[in-house]
Amino acid sequence: MLRQQAYRFRIYPGDDQVDLFRRTIGCCRLVYNLCLDQKTLEQHRSAPRRLSYSEQCDGLTELKREVEWLRDVPHHPLQQAIRDLHRAFTNFFEGRARYPSFRRKGQNEAFRYPDPKQVKLEKQRIFLPKAGWVEIVQHRPVKGEIRNVTVSVIAGDWFVSIQVEQEVAEAPANQGPAVGVDLGVEQPITLSDGTIFQLPRVTPHERRRLASAQQSMARRRKGSRNRAKARRRVARLQAKFARRRRDAAHKATTIIAKSHGTIVVEDLKVRKMTASARGTAGEPGSKVRQKAGLNRSMLDIAPGMIRSMLAYKASWYGSRLIAVDPAYTSQECSSCRTVDAKSRISRSQFVCTNCGLIENADVNAARSILARGLGSTGGLPGMACGSSRAGGRNQELTPAKARSSVLQGRE
Repeated sequence: MLRQQAYRFRIYPGDDQVDLFRRTIGCCRLVYNLCLDQKTLEQHRSAPRRLSYSEQCDGLTELKREVEWLRDVPHHPLQQAIRDLHRAFTNFFEGRARYPSFRRKGQNEAFRYPDPKQVKLEKQRIFLPKAGWVEIVQHRPVKGEIRNVTVSVIAGDWFVSIQVEQEVAEAPANQGPAVGVDLGVEQPITLSDGTIFQLPRVTPHERRRLASAQQSMARRRKGSRNRAKARRRVARLQAKFARRRRDAAHKATTIIAKSHGTIVVEDLKVRKMTASARGTAGEPGSKVRQKAGLNRSMLDIAPGMIRSMLAYKASWYGSRLIAVDPAYTSQECSSCRTVDAKSRISRSQFVCTNCGLIENADVNAARSILARGLGSTGGLPGMACGSSRAGGRNQELTPAKARSSVLQGRE
């Protein structure tokens, strides 16, 4: 089968090359916005003009005759910007994305070389059209045929992403056990077998540093150099947190995908879960600060990124990924399937009101997720009603005695 993979490396362009890259980013943004405006001009958003990709590329050629400085940057990245716009419209009409919006300066600053014939990769350097040879820190070999190259800048640091394609043998079916995955705020990744992955979080000290940097940026005059410096400081801190989060997520998801044949996750709607509780002027929300803190903690885990990593890594290692409805998984008993909010007596403890199961709340939720994914109607193997794993050995308890013993322990 064909495997597509991307390798990301740090590059160190010279001053002239940095100037070329920044002008290319600006020109790509200009072309994208002009084509978007052309498609939606005097038309309803639901029925934009049916301009094809080739027609807008012909318009790009005419535009370059009128605007001389567009000829100073590579041509193919400009064409790729138009192709990205048409892909965005396709995703919108097929219900996978929102209506395309105009690109803004400072957001997602990148451009792509779609023609692999114009790119050459050697040890510790890469050749890019009109930029020449650029120093690259290649910390691992690139395996496969290069398909395209993307240049991006994050917090003042330049990176190159090399997408490759290679023919690999189809991975044999993973014979590992099935596992349910619960994503939470206190325990980021909890598996149904009791394994917990503690992902790195933004510490209170780091949160204060970021808040101080954001406050400093807000006090600077817009358009000034001092504001630009403050913005770079904020961007560097956020980029550091993102790199650390991504590295830990890669390590955790690789272990999960390699060790389990079936992976069951919740089909979380992250955008809705992290929506603000501010409300409107007519109907203001309540507990806005508490909800904002919860949203920060949830986004610090990046559940969407974890699920996307599990999706492609599962195909690499012969595993199967299943997404299930997340409703009431934290209130459902993994043994008898009883759903009762009173069973969740605290954030970390679960005591079933029906069968008396005593379990860690996140582990219980992960087992409920696994049962849903496997289509189970009864208890999971090795789990009997009324068994407790919290104390290290099974205890036969009635539901009333189980709840009484846990509540007394909390006192």
